Amino acid sequence: MRISIRFPLGVYHAQSQASFDEPEWPPHPVRLIAALLAAAHSPGRHQRQGLLEQDLSLLRKLCDASPPLIGAPHTTRIGGHAAEDVVVPVIGATRWAPANYFKDGKRNPASVHKVGVAVGDRPIHFEWPELELELRDLQRLARLAGDVSFLGTTRSPVVAEVASEAGGALNPVWTPVAPGRAPVAPTVAVRVPDVYTLDALDRRHAARRSTKAGVETATAAVPGIRVGREAAYLHSSGLALGADTVDPRWWGEMVVLSINRERSEVIPRSSACYLLARAVRTALLSAYEDAGKAGEAPAILHGRGDEAHCAIVPLADVWHKDSSGSIKGVAILFPSVDRGNDLPRQRLALEFGLSSLVQDTGHCPQRYVQIPDSGRIWLAQLGPREATLKTLLRQTYRAVAATWVSVTPVVHARWRKSSRETLLGQVARDCSHVGLPAPTKVETIQGSAFPRAASRPVAGRRVPQEWRQSLAGPSNHLRITFASPIAGPVLLGRARHFGLGLLVPDLAALGRNRPGQDPAAA
Repeated sequence: MRISIRFPLGVYHAQSQASFDEPEWPPHPVRLIAALLAAAHSPGRHQRQGLLEQDLSLLRKLCDASPPLIGAPHTTRIGGHAAEDVVVPVIGATRWAPANYFKDGKRNPASVHKVGVAVGDRPIHFEWPELELELRDLQRLARLAGDVSFLGTTRSPVVAEVASEAGGALNPVWTPVAPGRAPVAPTVAVRVPDVYTLDALDRRHAARRSTKAGVETATAAVPGIRVGREAAYLHSSGLALGADTVDPRWWGEMVVLSINRERSEVIPRSSACYLLARAVRTALLSAYEDAGKAGEAPAILHGRGDEAHCAIVPLADVWHKDSSGSIKGVAILFPSVDRGNDLPRQRLALEFGLSSLVQDTGHCPQRYVQIPDSGRIWLAQLGPREATLKTLLRQTYRAVAATWVSVTPVVHARWRKSSRETLLGQVARDCSHVGLPAPTKVETIQGSAFPRAASRPVAGRRVPQEWRQSLAGPSNHLRITFASPIAGPVLLGRARHFGLGLLVPDLAALGRNRPGQDPAAA
């Protein structure tokens, strides 16, 4: 099943989520779902009895399906290599406009970027090779696509058509990298629909229609949570896919919030990662009623042991000797939807608590985070500049590699059973707890591999008694090598749900251990 898009004005207007002064390319499938959902709600269509619910049921099938192929060329700068299989980004002048809201008693200006991609009369295709729809659904989808008016912004009107018969293989094509494969060539992060997409779009629409008094609590969109999930796409001009990759599907969506440096009374350093994570959890729990009541916190927030629950991971700038060593933001890692049928509902419940940390919720002012014996810390949604920082960039932690090094110390789940048990066996047990295979090699790192990272789980601070259990174990900074590349994020050890045991790909080893190469031989 293929949906073809033509742009009568010859330009696709959409901003990249990573950098607002750059255009989005290729067009993200989640935008197509948004356009189809808008068409389903168009005046005159949704008023017909039962028609809207049937349209929504059809769109859920698209959201539940595997990410589609995208038939679109590469981009090149003006003056770059000219060929038939490339298109050119169009970047207009940036201007400043007054914001339509007040902050701290004043109206702050906002930068406005006009960006797009000149595609001419060339169609863009979205294709689901394995999706099978009944004839009735295909006809419904064709009528729905005919009501789509634009893709991206309103400045790029489109004509959309649905084809159910083979029209030849897509060329060139962007292909989603399957969880079991690792690309040798660079990939592009593309937002694709998932089980949350339709609900997230509805909440965003409700938030935009809310009154001046604020967003309605029941439909508040959570700043920092993107619509859809990110998937790695590889263009057909790239190199072939490499060796098999281990993807444990342990963690799902990753939400990153920044620390409001202007408002916060203290900016914690990397040695306070564990304390900050526990304090964020306490602040989140305070947004809900006591256990046993109707408004209690979802299980993914207060869960323990092997239950599927989220991880709260402070992100510190520790990469080189000139780094500040301070914590720039906090990531919330949701459990993968593969780990439980009830997780989508629980995630929606957790969004209420996240909203209270970054904005006034109407019934309650914004909540702050209080580290014991320290000042108040305020969180905020990522700004355009912060979203491009390596420390707060999702891809820093979601990369694929065979060798990983710890950013925060790993607190092992158990002490070694005997003097004959090796560090390799100890770490293998930690890996098995998060669906990872046993490593082939483990090395301890004196201090840390990163100059500004803390060498101990908690340094120079008194830990409250109720927070000490997760620290009751030996800890090390590690370099871990696996036989096959591992898809991140990787969190290991007893305190992994509170920011300790966070690992990133070892850049020094990437040149030695190519995917598929024997690490021992390297």
